[in-house]
Amino acid sequence: MSQFLVDRVRATIEQYHMFDKIAKIIIAFSAGPDSVCLLDVLVDLFGGSVEFELVYVNHGLRSKRVLRYEEELTKDYAARYKIKHKILNIKVRKRKEGIEATARTARYRALSRYLRRTGADRVVLGHNLDDFVETFLLNIVRGSGMRGFRSIPAVRLPFVRPLINIRKADILDYLRTKRLSYAVDETNLSLDYRRNLLRLKVLPILLKINPELPDTIRREVEILRHDDEYLWKKAEKVYARVARAAKDCVLLDINKIMRYNLSIVTRLVMKALQDLRGSLDGYESKHYHAIIGLRDKECGKRISLPKGLYAQRERDEIAIGFIKPRAQLRVPLDVSKRGCVIGDYKLSINVARMLDSTSFRENREVFDLKDIELPLYVRNRRVGDLIETKIGKKKVKKIYSEHRIAPRERENTMLVCDQKGILWILGIARAYRGFVSKKTKNFLVMEYERID
Repeated sequence: MSQFLVDRVRATIEQYHMFDKIAKIIIAFSAGPDSVCLLDVLVDLFGGSVEFELVYVNHGLRSKRVLRYEEELTKDYAARYKIKHKILNIKVRKRKEGIEATARTARYRALSRYLRRTGADRVVLGHNLDDFVETFLLNIVRGSGMRGFRSIPAVRLPFVRPLINIRKADILDYLRTKRLSYAVDETNLSLDYRRNLLRLKVLPILLKINPELPDTIRREVEILRHDDEYLWKKAEKVYARVARAAKDCVLLDINKIMRYNLSIVTRLVMKALQDLRGSLDGYESKHYHAIIGLRDKECGKRISLPKGLYAQRERDEIAIGFIKPRAQLRVPLDVSKRGCVIGDYKLSINVARMLDSTSFRENREVFDLKDIELPLYVRNRRVGDLIETKIGKKKVKKIYSEHRIAPRERENTMLVCDQKGILWILGIARAYRGFVSKKTKNFLVMEYERID
């Protein structure tokens, strides 16, 4: 059994080229059975050619007695194999995604930092085939889509998993044969954790139906992985034709994406999320389908997404971008100071007694000062805003629609107001009042300039 396990680990390392031209490796060591087995096998295979270092990450989430024992075991194994070791102490703050996910993210971040600091080439993790199967089933339950069905990757540099094809039972047999001691994590028996519930209650039933379930899932995932890679390559080519980057968002052309199969469209959405957030962690199939569903909704329909993103239907596009807190802006506009800067606009103002032929242009409006009730101020839009028109008051929202102003762009528009209401939506529309005539004695001239 010992030699079978070693040979299978060697085959996995060679299949994925995990250690090609590698000089130094960090072993993420928990003192549990997987990491002890991993250490012994790697030293057996590469002890003379690769430098190893054990790194134990202390989250501080369990009793001091247990943590102290695991740290001591880490030191003992480092001495036994004559290699370096390091204890990394980190703090895990409770977040919305749950303590397990938060601890995992913190652990990976700490290992990555230490890898860069020491100049090591790889971080080796002890995930085995049972972990692979559990993650696969959990992803199905959660609805993580095709990317989740690929489960734990054997390689996601700088992290590699040489035990990914080894059953837990084989690891325990190996340790018994070699008489290697290890720590037991008592939290693995708690049914409060979804993974433990799956491992202790659900998997035993599935294994009765198919004792070879782990290898069956591994083969199926390999097929899914090849299919997924093929579809992603095609989707990335399509993405260049249907997506465009704008300020703080990605825009998908609805008319173009409608030409493609749902498998491709889903990956276009995933690619947009990945470009914005750097990864798809936290997003599930329900989010992808909700975004795609916006193509059948009315213009302006908006949905909130995890990790501070939103998706919104615009006229011929779906916008996916960052949610920004909408501050209530209101800046006094002093005629004597001749202007101000607010948002993305520089606004200048002047009172003149005469106008020349250049006074009327697209970025300028002129009002009869006697019809304006000072003081003036500039603000951003509000829900329910109205502007005076020739036939009465009209919703500013409707003005935006008539001028084809995208919903995401409306947040950046500015309105010049006097004490009676809105005078001018910069660059879009003016109120139907304050028009100049032959009788006008004082002209209020306002002009804006975009400064973004």
